[in-house]
Amino acid sequence: MTSRAEILAVAEGLSLGAGPAALAVDVGGTGMKAALFDAGGRIVDARTAPTPECTHSAATEVMDVIAGFHSAFADEHRDHPVTEAAVVIPGIVDEASGIGILSANLGWRNVAFRELLNERLNLDVTLSHDVRAAGRAEFDLVEDTPADAVMITIGTGIAAAIRVGGRLISSGGYAGEVGFTEVAVDTAEGLFRGPIEHIASASSIAKRYSQRSGTEVAGSLDVLDAVHAGDPIAHQVFAEAVEALAAMCAQIAAVVAPATIVLGGGLSGADELLDGVAAGLESRLDVHRMPSVRRAGLGPVAGLIGAGLLTRDVA
Repeated sequence: MTSRAEILAVAEGLSLGAGPAALAVDVGGTGMKAALFDAGGRIVDARTAPTPECTHSAATEVMDVIAGFHSAFADEHRDHPVTEAAVVIPGIVDEASGIGILSANLGWRNVAFRELLNERLNLDVTLSHDVRAAGRAEFDLVEDTPADAVMITIGTGIAAAIRVGGRLISSGGYAGEVGFTEVAVDTAEGLFRGPIEHIASASSIAKRYSQRSGTEVAGSLDVLDAVHAGDPIAHQVFAEAVEALAAMCAQIAAVVAPATIVLGGGLSGADELLDGVAAGLESRLDVHRMPSVRRAGLGPVAGLIGAGLLTRDVA
């Protein structure tokens, strides 16, 4: 889980622009991050917490954690009274209605997050999608990002932020749910055909390695460490995930023709991932635009910064 120190290190020196003192919260599949921004758009403080487990009460528990973030900042930073908040969550999110339509990984369906959080925090709350917010931060704040770009975040699930002609595409919250994209990949166990999240998400990489090797690992970064240590099973599992990601990216390239694909999430720091996806695109695309592939410049803090940017949209 990203630490407070890591958040502050990435956000140091960034300014989101003038606006209200604001609370920004990024709800991830395994960890939650919160930041307090001052009226100048600079980060004042940050906090983290584990994301509640996938149960029938997960949505309520997530809102409890958000309320705790708000209370802690209010107690510790009385000189920055919060007047606006933005919360970004995973899954299918309808920004217009403020409803979390579905989170397969956290277990909620049709939750009126914006209305409930408005009442809970006594603030105007903006609700958005975590990866769409991360994409906005990358597209707006990282230099030389073209008008046609896609950001793909590889975490507990896989999702994308899609920008076409300089405009983020939401389509009622359904755009970018690429984790359900079907891919076909030859693996050491035979042909895999199914949703890409089942072979290439961070959680699936760890699960597949543990099942195949008989060695339990805490997460996908442990599998990457095993790749670097020369473990042949880890190499197989990771290579299969990269091949699946390249297949999905080729489908995306055929549909929206991004000039750049940005890869985010903890695994995006691996050169093997970026180089493998780029090579896979080279072998698959012919007449289509060939996108460049780069890692996210804001790292695991992109979604939190994107949530902060949403508070600057408030009229």
